[in-house]
Amino acid sequence: MIKKYLYIALLALAATSCKDVLDTTPETTISDAAVISDEKSATAALIGVYDGVQGYFGINQLAHNVIADNLVNTTAPGNIIPTLVASGTSAFDPTSGGGYAAAYVAVNRANFVIKNTKALADALISTTARNQVVGEAYFLRALAYFDLVRTYGGVPLILEPTVSASQYDGVKRSTVAETYTQVLADLDNAEKLLTTTIVRNRANLYSVYALKARYYLYNSNWDKADEYATKVISNTTGFKLVKPYSTLYTTAKSTESIFELTFSNSDKNPIYTYLLSAADGGRLDYIAEAGFVQLLLDPNKGGARKSLVKLLSSGSYSVTEYGNQDGSSSLFVLRLAEQYLIRAEAKAKKSAPDLANAIADLNVIRTRSDVPAFVSSGSTTANDVLLAIENERRYELAYEGHRFSDIVRTGRAAAVFGALNPLFTDAGRWVFPIPYSQIIADPDLEQNPAYK
Repeated sequence: MIKKYLYIALLALAATSCKDVLDTTPETTISDAAVISDEKSATAALIGVYDGVQGYFGINQLAHNVIADNLVNTTAPGNIIPTLVASGTSAFDPTSGGGYAAAYVAVNRANFVIKNTKALADALISTTARNQVVGEAYFLRALAYFDLVRTYGGVPLILEPTVSASQYDGVKRSTVAETYTQVLADLDNAEKLLTTTIVRNRANLYSVYALKARYYLYNSNWDKADEYATKVISNTTGFKLVKPYSTLYTTAKSTESIFELTFSNSDKNPIYTYLLSAADGGRLDYIAEAGFVQLLLDPNKGGARKSLVKLLSSGSYSVTEYGNQDGSSSLFVLRLAEQYLIRAEAKAKKSAPDLANAIADLNVIRTRSDVPAFVSSGSTTANDVLLAIENERRYELAYEGHRFSDIVRTGRAAAVFGALNPLFTDAGRWVFPIPYSQIIADPDLEQNPAYK
């Protein structure tokens, strides 16, 4: 089925907006060998890659939110950690696979841009433009594979444009390590090509630094996670935490944003209706989990993050982060607060823990949200600090798709999620199933063992 989707993406051709792509929401286009013939068409094809990322990212983020303990199905609020199955019925349902096939559409578009822009004659594109277009495409492919590997484990690595439905017959899933290696290779390439010019809905060098910091955190390279997070944090003119907290999601492209996916009333956020009440223009498929709501409303824990939820007449709480009723709310991919928390965790996990500076970074985030500072004592351990950071990530990044992966990557899923659903004591459940439709359509694709 991946091959089918890639081939469909190849065949589909669409027009691109003539507006300035640096200042507007990306419009739909498809990158294809026939349309990448010069600098203008290469730039237009790149916008098609962004459209592809929009096509999977919101669904993937929502799936990660639903499978964790911050968000629940409105019709089954007591089922905090739902059991995943491979045969989901709708695009926004986490059992449908979290955007698996859609992520490969984005990958294939990136593949076309990378290969065909590199091949353009120098007379047809400037070196600056070539580097920018190819660098952004490498970054977006890295992002797609990062989201695929953290969701499903190792996946098939498709690195050349798909020109026929049978082109990748026989391609097996790569290992987790091999998939992460490809993510880093793409980020290394992007780092060589991109500039420091900040456009918050387009990839730049700081986007690379921020995703590298996250990559190194997931791969337990604490020194590198610290190094790359610091590269972002140190740019105090380009990036600043906003206050009050709600400003970050009520203001598109705020100073806190490193990279976000922007939308408009004609190119709508793909998940907002599932989180808003009918009165607010939505369908309210999901609500904030009641126990987590109490944490957000606690001035010593959630503080200003209480703005993330809204009390409804039913007594339940909706999520407000994507609350623009016209569908124009951004999806956050990378933002400054996460970089502080990455650096804090990295410092606390080093072989010689730097707890003082880890706590200092933690308290930057707590102070912004009007939460009392974490105060250490003579008996404070690295584990105490790490638990405080874990909790802060839960509040700070509540509905941005991090919670499930955070608990899995730190080895705490059996304790935290297993207490709510005994199936999650099995490590095989710490990845999503490959959608059943993909397994049926592609005999070369192996299902994750827990879902066979």
